[in-house]
Amino acid sequence: MSVQAARLSRCAVILGVTGALLASVPAQAADQAAPAASVIEFDIPALPLADALDRFAVVSGRSALFSSTLAAGRTASPVRGRYRSVDALHLLLEGTGLAAEEVATAQADALVIRPASPKERADAEAARIAARANLLAYDGLLQARVWQALCADPRTMRHDDQSLLRFEVDATGHVHRVRLLGATGDRRRDAALVEVVAGVRVGRAPPPELAQPVTLLILPPHESAPACDAGAV
Repeated sequence: MSVQAARLSRCAVILGVTGALLASVPAQAADQAAPAASVIEFDIPALPLADALDRFAVVSGRSALFSSTLAAGRTASPVRGRYRSVDALHLLLEGTGLAAEEVATAQADALVIRPASPKERADAEAARIAARANLLAYDGLLQARVWQALCADPRTMRHDDQSLLRFEVDATGHVHRVRLLGATGDRRRDAALVEVVAGVRVGRAPPPELAQPVTLLILPPHESAPACDAGAV
């Protein structure tokens, strides 16, 4: 019996179901799978639900059981960022009306997809709204920290050109891997921009929802983006 068939039959017995079940099973053997509590980098676009669950299983090393009826006609939400596998699965199921439940016994360990209860749907919506607000707040804080750093350095506080930067924010809130996308024509200023932004410390770890790398456009002073000496930070 194949690994997939064995996993499917054991879980079907646990659930006591008679309907057809599908299993998204990781390619690795069970002893090679990532621990359930470990944080994993996910990059799953919006896909038909069955395809997204297959992708989830490959990335996380955890199987997800679902019926073809439940998956049919549903599209998963995109999941990008670093999450525990169960948290990533909850995000993937956002907006589908489905929920994930962990089923673990001595014989099997799987994530089972089922219809969400009204409370679970309300909780998921509240969590989505809170995550969105947190992301917007962090985005504002990140931009403010970069602007403060640029205004604090005489090499970058005055500029007449727009600059496009790409960088990442690590788990400690430090900006790193800074790249300038397109030179301004002033090599010294370009080097100073990269150096100054690479020294930015946000003060908080980025939320998992922050799409990385971050791309930031720095505009020359105008009405909505005043010069540093105008006190805009």
